[in-house]
Amino acid sequence: MDYEVSWSNLNAKLQSIATTSGGLSAALDELETHQREIGFIQDDLQNVQRLVFGHPTNTDLNFRVQLNPKRAHRHGGAGVAHPPPGEESLNDGCFLCRENIRWQQGQRQIGFEIEASGGIYYAWMNPFPLLPNHVVVASQNHIPQGLQLFSNSAEDLKLERVLMDLCETAKQLPNHVGFYNGIGAGASIPGHLHFQFFRRAPEVPKFPLEERSFQKTKSDDAPEFILDYPISVVRWRGQLTEVVLKARHWITRWASVNDFKQERLTANFVATFSNECDELILYFVPRHRDKQFWNGNKGIVGGLEVLGELVMASSDECALVENGIVDYGFIENALSFVSTPASLLNS
Repeated sequence: MDYEVSWSNLNAKLQSIATTSGGLSAALDELETHQREIGFIQDDLQNVQRLVFGHPTNTDLNFRVQLNPKRAHRHGGAGVAHPPPGEESLNDGCFLCRENIRWQQGQRQIGFEIEASGGIYYAWMNPFPLLPNHVVVASQNHIPQGLQLFSNSAEDLKLERVLMDLCETAKQLPNHVGFYNGIGAGASIPGHLHFQFFRRAPEVPKFPLEERSFQKTKSDDAPEFILDYPISVVRWRGQLTEVVLKARHWITRWASVNDFKQERLTANFVATFSNECDELILYFVPRHRDKQFWNGNKGIVGGLEVLGELVMASSDECALVENGIVDYGFIENALSFVSTPASLLNS
């Protein structure tokens, strides 16, 4: 069947599900089913192990490791590298441009069109997932992942757009966790704006970061600061518009007074939404582009890692666990390598 016809038919079905049968979450469930049946998703997560390492004296604290060997193959891509006759490679073959995906994946990968304040996005299933229903939510347009706040480049994104679009999508997916990885902070395709979302695993739905204590400040406009965590993390909670406004204002001030050159700064943002509390939670993790890795010059720290779950995919990384080297202290020390201070405005 023609790719455009397949796209239109599936999107009509998914839109109907989203409107009448459970919202965006139900539509993404159906998208995952379709992409598994067609053979695009290459891992059913059955061989993934998630290990919990508790604090030696405080039973309330833990970190996690995900042993996921198939993720080691993700950098090779899941499709063809060069366009067949009659096809054109756009934007250096960007893996998130719909025009390239059509031929790269042999017309198997189909996305779901969704909207946010900043524009149209496509939800694409990840062929090498980290967790259930792992989707990449990529901008329809090929625009870079970087933030103007850190680059002063007109081509890069305004902070408010990134925060608003991430948080709006998170509000539609209350059983998911969503994150933005900045350039030098886990972004695997820095040339194309994208977020990642995945459904919480039922056996351990909350991440270590979410279970930590945060210190409140005297000002109602100031965020909360994490306590006893190897990475600096700042948190806002409340209604979506208010959270985005406060976060944009505070992060802009932080970027102007921190000790590092502005162009070396980057960030992770994590967003979740609770239907029970009608509350959006936004985490800001300040990062430095020269501190990307937990393991020397490998082991990139992105959104899942800052949540407290190290992904180990290579044989060398998996051997660390098999040989009993990994424990709570090991993970705490590994994450500390990427920590960038966020407390300059904590007053």
